[in-house]
Amino acid sequence: MMEHNTEKLLSAIGDVDAAYLEEALDFDAANAGRKRAARFPKLSAACVAVLVILGVSVTAFAVSRLPLSWRDIFSPEQTVIGDDDEVSVVSQQQPTAAAEELHIRVEKVISDERTLYLLYSVKANEGAVLDQKGQFAELDLYFPGQMMSGAYVSSFLPRKEGVPENELEGVVYANWQPDSSANGLVMTFANWQEKRWFDHEKIDFNVAEMVENAGENAKLPQCQQRFRNGTVRYYWQPGDADVQLPCGASICNAGWEDGVLQLVMKEPLGSDEWSASWETNWYFLDTRTDTVIYPKTHCHFGQPSDFDPEATDTEWRYFWRDVAVDKEALPYLELHWGGKEITTTVLPGKWKVTLDETPVTVQSEVLAEDVPLTYGGEELTAERIECSKLSMAVYFADYVDSTTGILSAFRVFDADGAPIPCDWSFIAEQTDGSCMVWARFDEPMEPERICKLTFNGETVFAR
Repeated sequence: MMEHNTEKLLSAIGDVDAAYLEEALDFDAANAGRKRAARFPKLSAACVAVLVILGVSVTAFAVSRLPLSWRDIFSPEQTVIGDDDEVSVVSQQQPTAAAEELHIRVEKVISDERTLYLLYSVKANEGAVLDQKGQFAELDLYFPGQMMSGAYVSSFLPRKEGVPENELEGVVYANWQPDSSANGLVMTFANWQEKRWFDHEKIDFNVAEMVENAGENAKLPQCQQRFRNGTVRYYWQPGDADVQLPCGASICNAGWEDGVLQLVMKEPLGSDEWSASWETNWYFLDTRTDTVIYPKTHCHFGQPSDFDPEATDTEWRYFWRDVAVDKEALPYLELHWGGKEITTTVLPGKWKVTLDETPVTVQSEVLAEDVPLTYGGEELTAERIECSKLSMAVYFADYVDSTTGILSAFRVFDADGAPIPCDWSFIAEQTDGSCMVWARFDEPMEPERICKLTFNGETVFAR
């Protein structure tokens, strides 16, 4: 059996106004925005960032804020792979069981040596409807053969007027470091989900009777969990009961011990995870006091083979949910389900889209080389300073400590002496100690706009 948290740990980086995204692709729909705090990535008008370790070379990474404007990302003025007058993006969708139900294609790519944006399309079968606020339960982006760490965020664009309801467009932004090992790009998707109203339902369930029939906890070896301090917790074993739940799961046993009612449930492997794993979707009502009692957040899973090594029925699993309640309350408990919006999988499947090559479409300009810097009494040398329409970077041959405030020591100015908004990030290479301090601009700009770079108040580059 394995431990399971009901929500994956992700770093939510806040809402983003989808108007910026729509403007990037000349959309005229209304603004949309919402927050995603659980799985990444969630394709919606909000974005979340995930630190993806694709190897072992990178030891440090800082996520910059999202750009305040994406209006120029895919504009005709940019060098965009995928435009009619540019080299076409060649993407290949790997065959899957769900390939005929949902087609995903990378349409456009714009990138420099540090940051990458891509536009992709999602198309369901004719006649289907894709909710614009839908999401993929899982989305992963990586570069085969490249050892890197990066953040990526994704969003769906508001549907343009006239676009069929079975089509959507999404934008992905990613940090990357292309080199000879960056020989392509892979995007994987799993389980298309949408919000659905889940009607309230009272379940016919005699809790006290099932607890009485369960007797005492048998403390089976296969139902134990050992902790680091040497203590052992035993879970109630599965039973033969079959209390059907609206989500497709069922309660097969229930026991009470030490102030905790434990429900043993089972569900098909293809069931939506919101079913009974999410404690906010169901509750007990103590009819004596009308007190609502939700289950604890803890959830424990196990497979049939954990109890029977020769089990052949492996298309389902057990899971255990705890409810803190006095034993005297058991005869008065009513089980209630639903009465809210839930995220449910409406199109299960896995999809994979690949690019044979991931091009650098915007080349950086070298602003300066071998620049001496002094910080904290230490003499440093910036091998080179680069700038493109999307970002700029300062490369060091030797490792620098990013925790000393060195990132905030860099400032960028235009011809009028006004600061150019950007947040500085840090990436270090484990193999040779080299590192990069870099910044993504709030919006694309011509490198000529960068007229001065200062470090700790001292000018290190000026036009």
